[in-house]
Amino acid sequence: MSKATSRRGVSLRALQDLDADEVPAFDARPQELRELTIVSSETLETISSVFSGTELASDQARIRVILETQRAVNAAWERAARSFLEIGRALNTLDNVLFSREEKNRLKSSFEEFFPFSEPVASQFRRIATVVDTGRLDETSLPGSYSAAYQLSLLAPDELDIAREQGLVGPNTSRSAIIAFRKAIKRNISHVDFAALSTEARRLKSTRKHMLEQLIAIRTRLKEIQTLLDED
Repeated sequence: MSKATSRRGVSLRALQDLDADEVPAFDARPQELRELTIVSSETLETISSVFSGTELASDQARIRVILETQRAVNAAWERAARSFLEIGRALNTLDNVLFSREEKNRLKSSFEEFFPFSEPVASQFRRIATVVDTGRLDETSLPGSYSAAYQLSLLAPDELDIAREQGLVGPNTSRSAIIAFRKAIKRNISHVDFAALSTEARRLKSTRKHMLEQLIAIRTRLKEIQTLLDED
């Protein structure tokens, strides 16, 4: 494969070993490398799009580092989701042993003397736990961000159904996408595919970044040329 061909995106040679369908049954590589071969086509397309035109696009070793980092971050993100759910459940349990309004108010007014976050944040944790434990949201579909999970918890049951149809109920759902969905619901335009819009927005931001880098390179080169011309 020519250098020009490989720079259009991630090279075929670099990706073949990353595709689970291409790995033979007798593959004797270490387990951690075999696990890295299970890669979604969307992830490969993202890598190809983001790093198109760079040497990384055809560098299998560095592509593997990206995939390994993505797996580690995603795993930590999932643990974060479980953590804020556990916090919410613990706080709900605590609320059940505070019998009077005075007791509850005193804890709220001095909340940060006991816990490393504010009462308003605690309120969000409690609501998330309540929505999960009452069956409205599945624990496995909670977003990794508590702020995104909280936005989901504010949706009515019928709105949640629409959100699921739109692909907005899952670990990778962003807070901004849910807020946009809630605003659209109020304006009665729930047919908009917010998950697709969020994906498009990320790709456009990546494209904008590349264009800015190219613009900086052009300006730098023009200055160099002008300096040479001035010397003459």
